[in-house]
Amino acid sequence: MAFPASFDPAQLDAVATLADPEDAEPTFEEWHPAGTRYWDADAPIAARYFPANRCTVWTCVACDSAFLRYVEYGGYYIEERVRSLRAGLIAGPAGD
Repeated sequence: MAFPASFDPAQLDAVATLADPEDAEPTFEEWHPAGTRYWDADAPIAARYFPANRCTVWTCVACDSAFLRYVEYGGYYIEERVRSLRAGLIAGPAGD
């Protein structure tokens, strides 16, 4: 989802990145064995695939939840997106 304008980004602390520093051009290939789309609430989180391979991991100091943040670059816009990091959706490094 788009980063809510009403949310204070100062409440988030960066804790990690899923981006591989050795990969100069991460893939835009997606991994959806159940037919989901990349920002569906139940889409898998596979670190080698888009968009997780371009995300940073943040925690909220107010609620202690973890989030993925990603910047979407469209033809005429830039949109910051955020997604709750749910352990049950994390796939192995190969997407399994």
